[in-house]
Amino acid sequence: MDRSWIHARLFSKAYLDGVSEFIKFVAERYDENTEIRCPCRKYLNRVHQHKGLVEDHLYIHGMASTYNKWIHYGEQLESTIIQNPEHPDEQIGFNDDVAVDEYEEDGPNDRIPDMLLHIKSFYRISNAAFNALLTLLASAFPDCSIPASYQEAKKLIRALGLGYVSIHVCLNNCVLFRKKYEKHDQCPVCGASRWKDTNGSKRILEKALRHFPLIPRLRRFFALKKIKASTMAQAEEEMENELSHPADGEAWKDFDRKFGWFAEDPRNVRLGLATDGFNPFGKMSSSYTCGLYSLSLTIFLHGNQSNFMMGLLIPGQECPGKDIDVFLEPLIEELLELCKGVCTIDALTEKSFVLHAAVIWCIHNYPALSMLCGRVTRGYYACVHCDKNPCSKRIRYKICYIGHRRFLKLDHPWRKKKRILMDILKNLTDHRHLVQKS
Repeated sequence: MDRSWIHARLFSKAYLDGVSEFIKFVAERYDENTEIRCPCRKYLNRVHQHKGLVEDHLYIHGMASTYNKWIHYGEQLESTIIQNPEHPDEQIGFNDDVAVDEYEEDGPNDRIPDMLLHIKSFYRISNAAFNALLTLLASAFPDCSIPASYQEAKKLIRALGLGYVSIHVCLNNCVLFRKKYEKHDQCPVCGASRWKDTNGSKRILEKALRHFPLIPRLRRFFALKKIKASTMAQAEEEMENELSHPADGEAWKDFDRKFGWFAEDPRNVRLGLATDGFNPFGKMSSSYTCGLYSLSLTIFLHGNQSNFMMGLLIPGQECPGKDIDVFLEPLIEELLELCKGVCTIDALTEKSFVLHAAVIWCIHNYPALSMLCGRVTRGYYACVHCDKNPCSKRIRYKICYIGHRRFLKLDHPWRKKKRILMDILKNLTDHRHLVQKS
């Protein structure tokens, strides 16, 4: 059923016909004397009124522009966000063109629910406080499209397909309960139970990984004309001898030389992967999430926080350490699929094309060299500058690193003092040039 009349001008033919269609839709489901919720922009389904008065309000105030699914009148949602790690695209409803176009054309007042949800998440406002805030704002600004509750605000953005996939994890981070382990109740590696209370009637899982699918979000990038135009503008604004964008860097150009087929289409997306994120438990030492950053946007957009894409939210108050590769499985599978290419709709040309994406940068802290890259970051070979020629020595209960005189100038007087460290190291030179050449 076409709902585009909701956004039409009041008293236009399309809007009047749409209101008549809505009243007819309600009349088929409710008796004549039954009071129904008023979906006008003033009351937003918070007040029950007679159908005649509801019709008058729709003519005077207009219908709330975000109320596309008439769930209060018996209409069922077409898609719900159900955790299905095997086929996430089928459940999330990727690239819903109608919903994306409506969202793109909405005015500032129609995006109030999205802004309020962003504020709630950013400042960690409780549900009760958020509901009280919505009630206050609705009474102060009756002409604005303000949802009645937190749950209603979440329903408004559900049409965009925003959601996550919940994947059960072994308590000891051994495996993910997916694919061949999906129906297992115990870990096949350590034997730990998947549930907290195995004897209870209602099973509560021990740990869950939240995976935010990447492919649907990249498809929505190209479904929005403004973002799509920004991607093309970045490809057209190359400047010689100026580093105004990551595309001007040598790493980007080297990638284009090695994979010429990837660089031929400017719509292909280059990503940066970071394992450092926010502190979900308020501990500065537990900043671990997995985020992706689209580098194919303009310099003003790819650094914008709204364009950061969190791929994984790893559970627990302790850093997973070397077990992080277990949590990276769903993200790596998506990246491999994007490397092969996925079908996407281009909003500017309104034609489909094969979208490719690749990770060309990784942003990690020092311990991540060990957890993600397999580099030794502790013990005798902890220093990446010394590489295979370490200056480490075992002392009681720990390992110390000596030979600091190598960083002094060759004619420095301290190089000749034998009591400072070991004589064998006094003539060594600075090894930092090894890193610069690699």
